[in-house]
Amino acid sequence: MDKHRINELGLRYVESLKLYEEFAARIRNLIQDLVELEGVEFYAIEGWAETPAEILRILSTLEEKDLAGVDLVRVRVLLRFPEDVLKVEELIKSEFENDPKRSVPSSQLEDPFRFGYPAVVYILALNDSRSRLREWAKYKDLTFRLELRTLLQEAWATIFPRVNQTVGSLSEKKLTRELVLLSSLLEKADEGFLNLRRVIKDEALLVPPSASKPTQPETPEAEKLFTDEELYMLFRDDASLLGRWNALALEAGFPEFTPSAEYLRESFAHLCNILRNAGINTLSEVKKFLADMETDSKGLHQLKTIHDTFRENTDWRVDPFSALFLLVLNFRWDDLKDKDLVKLNIKKGSDRISGND
Repeated sequence: MDKHRINELGLRYVESLKLYEEFAARIRNLIQDLVELEGVEFYAIEGWAETPAEILRILSTLEEKDLAGVDLVRVRVLLRFPEDVLKVEELIKSEFENDPKRSVPSSQLEDPFRFGYPAVVYILALNDSRSRLREWAKYKDLTFRLELRTLLQEAWATIFPRVNQTVGSLSEKKLTRELVLLSSLLEKADEGFLNLRRVIKDEALLVPPSASKPTQPETPEAEKLFTDEELYMLFRDDASLLGRWNALALEAGFPEFTPSAEYLRESFAHLCNILRNAGINTLSEVKKFLADMETDSKGLHQLKTIHDTFRENTDWRVDPFSALFLLVLNFRWDDLKDKDLVKLNIKKGSDRISGND
C-alpha cells in the first residue's frame, strides 16, 4: 500500500514539475537581486526543483506519505563570511513568510562545540504583498527550502559524507579537493547534520565547575593557569577552530567519526589534562601552540605522519579535541615521556582515540 501511495505522489509531482522548476528559477533570481541590493558579497546562488527520483527516495523514508513533508524546491546561498549569513538571514525574514517549526535559524546554532558546520535553514513562502502581484500569483501556495552557508560550511558538508564512504580508497588530498566541488552531496548530508545538531544542542561540553581537576604544574607568575571554563571560552570565541581541526584530521586520513555529546565532553577533559601535564599551562601558551600547529600546515603534516605510522589501525575515533590531543602528545613528548602516563590518564586518553580502550 505504501508503494502504491509513493508512486501516486510521485506521479502527482511529475505532473507539476514544470511549475516547481519555474518557481525555483524565479525564487533564485529574486534572492540574488535582494542580496545584491543589500550589498552582500556572495560566492554562488543555486536554485532547483528536486528530481522525481529524489522525491520517491525521500517519500520512502517518511512515515506519513505526503508531499507536504518534502522540500520540493531548494535554494542555496554560498557566502564568504559568517557575518554575511546573518545579514542575508535578516533580509529573507523581512521578505518572505517563514515556517518556524521547520526552520533552523542561526540562533539555534550558537554552541561553539557543535560538531561540524550545520547551515542556517528556512522553509519559506511568498508573503502576501508579493503573492498578490500578477506575475507571482500562481506560486502563492508553494514553499521552498533556503540554505545559507559559508564556504567552510559547504566544504564540511561535502567532505563529511563522502569520506565516510571512501576513506582509504583514494589519495586524501585529492579526495578533499574533489569533494568540495560535489555540492550534490549536501542533499543527503543536510538531515544527518541537523540530527547531529539536535543531539549536542544545549549541552555543555565542560565538566562542571565543581568537579575535581588534576593538580596543575607550576607556571610563571606573569599569567595564571587556565581553567576548564577559560579554555571553553577560547573555543567559543573562535567558533571555526574545532571545525578546522576536524577537517584537517579527515584530510590526514583518519576515518569520519561522529561522536556523542558525552564522548566530546570526555575528549575535552583529556585535552585539558594533557595540555597541563605537557607544560602548556596558560591561555597564551595554548594559543601559541595552536597557532604553531597551523603555521605551514605543521599540524596537518604531523597528523598524516601519525595516521601513516599506524595505517593498519582501522578503529580510530578522532574528533577535533582528539586531534589536538595527538598533536600535544607528539610535539610535547619530551615533557611527557618521563611521567607516569597511566597514572595521569594520558594513556587512557590515547587508547580511546585509537580504539584500544
